[in-house]
Amino acid sequence: MNTNKFKFYSTLSRLPLFRKSYAIKIMMAAFIGILIPLFMLIVYIMVNSTLDLSYNFNLLIVVLVATLLGIIVTLSLLYMLLSPIQSISSGLEQYINEEKKTTFPIDFEDSVGQLMTYVQHTIEKIDLLNSPKPAAMIDILTGLPNRQAGEKFLRQDIARACREQNKMLIILFELQLKNINEQFGHPVGDVCLTQITDTLSQSIREGDWLVRWNSNQFMMVLWNFNHAKPITVLERIQQHSIKTPMGELLQLNLSVGAYRYKGNPDSDTESHFEKLLIGVNQALSQTKRDGGIILIEET
Repeated sequence: MNTNKFKFYSTLSRLPLFRKSYAIKIMMAAFIGILIPLFMLIVYIMVNSTLDLSYNFNLLIVVLVATLLGIIVTLSLLYMLLSPIQSISSGLEQYINEEKKTTFPIDFEDSVGQLMTYVQHTIEKIDLLNSPKPAAMIDILTGLPNRQAGEKFLRQDIARACREQNKMLIILFELQLKNINEQFGHPVGDVCLTQITDTLSQSIREGDWLVRWNSNQFMMVLWNFNHAKPITVLERIQQHSIKTPMGELLQLNLSVGAYRYKGNPDSDTESHFEKLLIGVNQALSQTKRDGGIILIEET
């Protein structure tokens, strides 16, 4: 990091009056800027001493009052604008020292809004790391079960479908993040991934499940799914947009492949498992090649 940018901040931080308060540093800088016009006016009046003294005095009084009012208004507004930074600082202090979690808003578009977004997602990651859930089965970024857990769930559901001869819909989503990562950076890509998690999570019912299958892939299983037009349901998910911390609304670049599994007790779970994975990956590959949404029915 280029520390040359911190020279003025570092200099002020060594002075006793400014050492502990960032707000006072900002207000002092604004105070100096506001006083410059007043100082220039005083110099101008002193240089032009031949001018009407009473007029100069009245002008000086008016400008002085206006300057004082400007200082009060400017410093008040600056103090209010600094409140998000002060809230972040006190929230992090409480989280570290007292383990009290503060929720920061993540829908502001400027640099302070981005800071609150990144702090919020960092806190959530730390909470997941400290979660009592088995770490080996949880994806740290999204909080979803990971592929290891997904494979376990899938084998259990295959066995259940075979016993009960029920249907389930297996869906593989692949999110294209390359352009987002290149344009905005990987932290923004991570924020988008968590938004996708929220979008997909809203589409599942009790008994269904969603896992992060690979880095940019999610698997969803809809148990006993009898919707007459599953493609329509998947298209609604595919048409969602995501909002970056900078406020840009991006169309979701989501490829979707689906495989409808019919419980068949004639073969073992492992062979069904391999066949199912081949089928859903084939559907996803065909979608990426031809567009649209591909649904493969088990034969």
